[in-house]
Amino acid sequence: MSLRTIVILGVGAALSACGSTPPEPPPPPPSINVYSCATPAGMTEREDSPLVPAGDYTQQDVALYITALHQWGTRGWLKVARAREHADKCAKSADDDDND
Repeated sequence: MSLRTIVILGVGAALSACGSTPPEPPPPPPSINVYSCATPAGMTEREDSPLVPAGDYTQQDVALYITALHQWGTRGWLKVARAREHADKCAKSADDDDND
């Protein structure tokens, strides 16, 4: 190829590029709503279990321990239920916001 042919091809390419329209701008990114449904720290704090009777203990000590253990477990399940209610309520409010 001669220099003259290369110049003609270059000028032709430059002129054809000037006649083209610029590409369309990309569409805007979709709106994404991020929700944080973290359970508050007060709902998930660990509570120490009752102390197991040690040494020379009576049946009354065992009964008091079992009662305390039962109450401790009940409070734990109530915490789990409250945390579940909080998460469900938060998820529902997030869904309601998305539907608006």
